[in-house]
Amino acid sequence: MMVQMVEREVTTKKGMVRLVREFEPGFIADLCMGEGLGIFFHYRYEDAHKTKELLSTLSRSGDHRIACAVCSRNLIGYVTVVSTEQGSRWRMIEEALGKSAEGLRHPLLMELGSIEISKPWRSQGLARLLLGFMFDDPFFEDRIIFSRELSWHWDLKASGLSSYEYRSMLMRLFEGAGFRYCQTDDEEIGYAGENMLMVRVGSAVPAETALVFYRLVCRSEPRGWGWG
Repeated sequence: MMVQMVEREVTTKKGMVRLVREFEPGFIADLCMGEGLGIFFHYRYEDAHKTKELLSTLSRSGDHRIACAVCSRNLIGYVTVVSTEQGSRWRMIEEALGKSAEGLRHPLLMELGSIEISKPWRSQGLARLLLGFMFDDPFFEDRIIFSRELSWHWDLKASGLSSYEYRSMLMRLFEGAGFRYCQTDDEEIGYAGENMLMVRVGSAVPAETALVFYRLVCRSEPRGWGWG
């Protein structure tokens, strides 16, 4: 079945950018990687292709969602929302939500996997526009999306910010897309004080389901700290 791509043009100080989602699997393969994409692969040119391959793989799966920012034929930014990892605490929470909310569409719980903007295109508001474009999709209104913000994934050197300043910037960014700070006793998040959990509860998610989720992510006093 032909995929109906959703597109939106936005204007930045550097020019017009096209935001796209729900595209054909081969769409990303035809793009060039923007400069500086590939934080998880240390920005090495040869390993930026690993990011491209990963995005191409995700785009071929109906279990994930991707939104991209494109200028000419260059991929200059992306955001991914992925399924919970098999065997993880988050998958167990998802399964518990399913049992408590029969009749709702699955998956009920998904993770914001990554968001990244090409270095020359940073400070243009693209991350905010890309997140807003992604979550305009009605698909997310009956789902809970969480983002584990871990400081060792942040590009502090390029930003010039301290870890706490970067944390505040990310909190504002995610709040603009409907996310809220959430207390948790998750060990990985609690490992460093600046880490945090951000959660977006879709407008069609029953209050009872959201309450079950909050109780499951914080079963004891949280190890980390934060402000909400």
